Amino acid sequence: MNISFFNRLPLRKVVIGVNDEAGQRAQQLINNLLQDLPEALLICVVDVHSGRLFAWYSASAAYNPNRISLRNGKLLRLITDTQATHAWLGGPLVDITVLLEDQFHCIRPLPQSTAYCFLAARTDDVNLGIAKEIMRRHLE
Repeated sequence: MNISFFNRLPLRKVVIGVNDEAGQRAQQLINNLLQDLPEALLICVVDVHSGRLFAWYSASAAYNPNRISLRNGKLLRLITDTQATHAWLGGPLVDITVLLEDQFHCIRPLPQSTAYCFLAARTDDVNLGIAKEIMRRHLE
């Protein structure tokens, strides 16, 4: 008997996409975030310009960091270009938060880098304010 529930076991491991210093730093960042947010569905560190994944963690095979990184990379490039034209006043981009029915996605640029960190979590498992503070603390 083929039961689909048993065929979709969570991945729950950190994968390094590049074997250089950026990949090692991304792995360390994800491990630090996972210590404080073990309920995270997906965490990835991605280069804004190329869309290259430095490292990622996925709690489920349903969360594909490659698809997410391409969409969010386009969004961040658009926002960066908009900020460069001074269309928005108030300073640099701190983060982008997308609220869905049962989860939230936070995108936060890494300081002095062209990369960003993406976090997805269920609203039942993780408090949005606490998650944003944990991301801020680990990314600074």
